[in-house]
Amino acid sequence: MIFLPKFFKQIGFSPTQIGIIFSAMPIARFLTPFLYLKKPITKKDYYLSLIISILASFLLLSNNFYLILLSFFIIGSSFAVVFPYIETIAIEKLKEKYGLARVYGSIGFMLFGIIFSYINSNLIYLFIILMILTNLVAFYLKEDKVISKNISPINFKKEWKFWLSVILLQISFGGFYNFFTIYNLNHGISKEYIGWLWAIGVIAEIIIFIIGHNFLKKLSSKTWIVISIFLTSIRWFMLYIFAGNLVLIALSQIIHAFSFAIFHTSALLYLSKKYENKTLAQQFYSGIAYGFAAFLGSIISGYLYGEHLFLYESLIALIGFFVML
Repeated sequence: MIFLPKFFKQIGFSPTQIGIIFSAMPIARFLTPFLYLKKPITKKDYYLSLIISILASFLLLSNNFYLILLSFFIIGSSFAVVFPYIETIAIEKLKEKYGLARVYGSIGFMLFGIIFSYINSNLIYLFIILMILTNLVAFYLKEDKVISKNISPINFKKEWKFWLSVILLQISFGGFYNFFTIYNLNHGISKEYIGWLWAIGVIAEIIIFIIGHNFLKKLSSKTWIVISIFLTSIRWFMLYIFAGNLVLIALSQIIHAFSFAIFHTSALLYLSKKYENKTLAQQFYSGIAYGFAAFLGSIISGYLYGEHLFLYESLIALIGFFVML
C-alpha cells in the first residue's frame, strides 16, 4: 500500500485523485459496521469478504480512476469484516498476550517496506499476488465457538469518553502520517535518517508487542489507555519543540510503543470487557479509529500544516487525555 501512490502518479493521476482513492478505504471501514447493527458477522460473511477483496484487487489493473476508487472501497469494506472477525477471536483467546500475534504484521510491514523500496517494477501485480496469498491463509482460520453471536446494540453514550478519546487520538496522528517525512526534511534531517526514524517506531512497536503482556496485567486497560494518550501528546510536543534534533526526534519515536501498541491492545481489551456484542464493538472501533478519525485527521492536518503543526496535534491528543480521565 505505501508504494501505490508512486504508481498512481506514474500512470497520470493527480495528487487530488490519489488523495480521493486513499480516502475510500477508511470511509468504507467506517460505513460497513452499520450493516451489522441487527446481525452478527458470520463465517459466510467472512469467507465472502475474503473472496470479494481478491476479485476487487484485479480492478487495479484497469488504470481507470473510477474502477480503482471502487476497488479501494470494496477492499476497505471487506477488511471491515475480516479484521474484527479475526481480532475478536485473537483478543478473547490471547487476552494480554494479543500483541504476540500482532507482532508479525509489524515485522512484515518493516521488511516489505525495505525490500519493495528497491523494486521499480509494476507493484500492482505484486499487490494482487499478496492479496491472494494472504486471503488463502485466512481461509484456514476456523470460527471459534466461544465468540458470542450476540446482536445487542452498541451503546456509544455509555462509553462516550472512550470513543471521543479514540477519535481525538487518531485525529492527532494525521499530521504524523501525512507530514512527518516532509516536516523533518524541512528541518534539515536527511531522507536516509528519516527512513531510520520510521524504523525506530516500528521496532519499538515490535518489542512492546513481544514483552507487553508481562506488564499489561498490572494496571487496568483504561489506565494504560490514559497513559498512552498522555505520552502521545508528549511525543507530538517533542516533534514541535525539538524540530531538527535527530537524537530527540528518535527518542520521541520510541513512544510509538505506547501510541500504537499499548493503546491498541488496551483498547481491544477494554471493548471486550465493556460490550457483549464483541465483534460489532471491534468493527466500530476499527471503523471509527482507523476510518472516520483517520479521515478527519488527514484533512485537518492539511489545514494545520506549518511550523506549529505538531503543537496543535499535541493539544488535540492532550484533550483526549483529559476526556478519558
